[in-house]
Amino acid sequence: MKMPGSTLVLGRFPQLERTFYTTRDGLPSDDVTALAIAGGTVWVGTRSGLARRVGERFELVAGCGESCPAAESITMLHADRLGRLWVSAGGGMYRLQEGEWSKDPFGQPALAMAEDDDGTLWAASPEALYRHARDRWERVAVFGRASVRSLAAIGSAEVYAATDAGLLALSGKRPHWFKITARDSGLASDDLRGMASDRWAHIWIAADKGVYIHDGTDQFYLLDGTKGIACEDVRTVTIGVDGTRWFGTARGAIRLRDGQTRYFASKRWLPHDEVRALAAEPDGTAWIGTAAGIGRLAERPMTLEEKADHFDRMVEKYETRYGYVTRRGLTEEGSIDSGSVRISDNDGLWTSDYIAAQCYRFAVTGDERAKEKAKRSMHAVMRLLEVTGRPGFFARSVCHRTEPLFGRSGRNPEWRVSGDGEWEWKGDTSSDELTGHFYAYSIYYDLVADEEDKESVRSCVRSIMDHVIGHDYCLTDTDGLPTTWGVWTPRKLNADAKWSEQRGINSLQMLSFLKTAGHITGDDKYGREYRELVTRFHYGLNTLEQKRTFLGEASGIDDNLGFHAYVPLLLYETDPDLRALYMMSLEHHWQFERRERSPLWNAIYGALTGRLCDVEAAVRTLAEMPLDFIHWKIVNGDRADVSFHPELVRHGYRLLEEPLPYEERPMHRWDKTPYICDGGDGLLLEDGTVYLHPYWLARYWKLIDEADARMINQPAAERAGGRQSPIRA
Repeated sequence: MKMPGSTLVLGRFPQLERTFYTTRDGLPSDDVTALAIAGGTVWVGTRSGLARRVGERFELVAGCGESCPAAESITMLHADRLGRLWVSAGGGMYRLQEGEWSKDPFGQPALAMAEDDDGTLWAASPEALYRHARDRWERVAVFGRASVRSLAAIGSAEVYAATDAGLLALSGKRPHWFKITARDSGLASDDLRGMASDRWAHIWIAADKGVYIHDGTDQFYLLDGTKGIACEDVRTVTIGVDGTRWFGTARGAIRLRDGQTRYFASKRWLPHDEVRALAAEPDGTAWIGTAAGIGRLAERPMTLEEKADHFDRMVEKYETRYGYVTRRGLTEEGSIDSGSVRISDNDGLWTSDYIAAQCYRFAVTGDERAKEKAKRSMHAVMRLLEVTGRPGFFARSVCHRTEPLFGRSGRNPEWRVSGDGEWEWKGDTSSDELTGHFYAYSIYYDLVADEEDKESVRSCVRSIMDHVIGHDYCLTDTDGLPTTWGVWTPRKLNADAKWSEQRGINSLQMLSFLKTAGHITGDDKYGREYRELVTRFHYGLNTLEQKRTFLGEASGIDDNLGFHAYVPLLLYETDPDLRALYMMSLEHHWQFERRERSPLWNAIYGALTGRLCDVEAAVRTLAEMPLDFIHWKIVNGDRADVSFHPELVRHGYRLLEEPLPYEERPMHRWDKTPYICDGGDGLLLEDGTVYLHPYWLARYWKLIDEADARMINQPAAERAGGRQSPIRA
C-alpha cells in the first residue's frame, strides 16, 4: 500500500572530501606556519622550510643558494595580484617572480603584507610600516609599542594594522597611526590577530573574542558564539573569491558561506585542531595549515543516490560478514583497512535495516544486485533462528567457528554452541531483535521474496510468533525463562510497576508483530490474539503516548523501536477506528522528534501519513552526513555557539538543547540521541546502513526523486522556475 504525498525533486549537493598532508607527503615539517596560493600553486611555510605542491605531494624549495629561503622557519607568505610570492624566513625576505627567486631589498623578514586597491604593496617590520614603490621600500609610519600581527589595505593608501594593543588606522597628510582600542570603540578586546579585506572596504578581523567586521567608520560588528562562531579564539581569516569566509581558530576551522557557519574540527576534518594558516582556491577548495600538517577540504557535487552508491560499496567491502551487516572495529585509529567487522550485540536488528534498504532499492531501481544482497542477508537473519535449536527462539548474534572470537561459550554463559558445532550464538534475545526481524520479514516478503523464500519467511514468522504466544507473550531462552527484555505479557505491562515504562512501546510492538504474522501467514489465529489484546487488555490505548516525553531526548532506543513497529502495523491495519488510535500515537511521537531532523523518522512519518514530513530537513541531514563514517573523537561541549538543555542537565544528562548539523556531531545511529555533544575514539567505522535505510525508504515512498537531478549549487537565476530543492549543504 502506497499513500499519496508530494515529491521533492533533488539535484546535486556539494560533498566535502578531506585530504591530509604531512612529512610523509613531502612537507619539510608538520609544524605549518603559513599558506599562500600564487600562480595557481599552493605554497606552505613550515618550521623547517618552504614547500610547494606538485601533484599530490609537496616538495621542498631548495638548491637556489642565497636567492631563496633555506630550510629554516617560514614566518610569512604573501601572494600579490601579479602572482608574485613574498616569503619571510630567517633574517630576510624573498620574492618569487616569473619563476625566478631573489632576495628582496626589504632587508628583514616582514611580519605581514597587504595590497591596496591601487596595487600598492605594504609591509610591516617590527618597528614600522613600509610602502613598495618603484621597486623600493619606503618607510611610512612607526608602530610604537604595539606588536603587529596582520595588515589590511583598502582604497588608496588606507591601511590597517591588527596588533596586541588594538587596531591601528593609517591617516593624515603626513601618514600616522590612529589607535582604536576597546576603551574608545566598539571593540570588546584589543587582542587582534589576522585580517582580510573585501572589495567593499569591509575588514574582517580575527580576535580573541570572535571576528569583527569593520568598515573604516566607527562601526564594529562582532561575530561570536551567539552568531555561530564555535570557537571565539580566532587566529586567522581569509576570503575566497566566491565570498566564502574561512576563520582559523585555536580549536578548528569555521566556514561562513551564504550566511551559514560550519565548524570543522577533529580528525574527521583536520590533522590537528590548532589552525595556523588558511588559503582558499578559486573553486572553493580550502587549505588549512595546522600544528600537525595540512588539511585540504574540497567539494565534490554528488546526488544523494551517488552518495548511496558510495556507502553501498563501503558496506560490501568493510562491514559484511556471513551476510550480517554491522560496524567495523578498527585496530588503528582512522584506518578502515585495519580490524574486522564486529560481532555485535544485535546482529539481527542492524542487518534487518540493511535488508530493508536493499528491498526498497530493488523496488525503486529493479537492480538485481540489491535483490541478491537482500536475499543473502535475509537468510543470515533466518540463520539466527536455526542455530539455537529451540523452536521459535532466535539468537542475538552468531560467531562462526572459523572466526578468531569463536570459543567464548566456555567463558560467557550467554554464548552457546549450535548443535552442528559450526556456530556459537548469543542468547538473552530482546525486543530490539524481534522488532528488527519482523520489520525485515514484512518488507522482504512484500517487495523481494520469490515463492520459495515466502514460504521460508512464513515458517520463521509462524515459529517465532507461536513461541511468544505459547510462553505468555514472552521470548524464552533455553532455560525456559523469559529473556531480560523479551516480555509483552498483558498482566506485566498493565499491572506490574516494573514494566510501566515499557507499557506503551511493548504494546505497540506486539500489535505490530501480530499484524505482520497475520499478513504473512494468512492464519487468523494471530488476528484473534490481536483483537483480544486490543479489546480485553487495551493495547491500542497503551500506544497513544508510547513515546515517553519526560527526558525523552536522553535516549533514542525506543524511538528506533517505535518507528520500526509503526511501519507494518499501519501498512496492514485498515480498520479506521484502530488506525485513528495508531495515527494519534505516530503523530504524538513524530511531533516530539521532528526537531531532530532524522531522515528515518521523517521518511517513515511521511510514508505512513501522506502528510508533509519536513522532507527538506531530512534531505539536509542526508546531505550533511560525511562520506567518512569513522567515529572520530568529537568534542563539542566547549563550543561557544551551543547551549545545554537545562532540564536534562539537572537530571545528570549533559545534552544539547538543539542537535548540531550531522557533519559536526559524534557519529551515531538512529537509536542514539542526536543531542550528544562528545564521543568517538577513531577506532570504529559506522555501518553505512545509517544512510542507506532512510534514503531508499524515502525514494520508495516517492518523498524524494532524483530522476531529474541537476546541480543544486548553480546560480539562483539559473535555478529559478525549476523543480529544484532549495537545500544547500
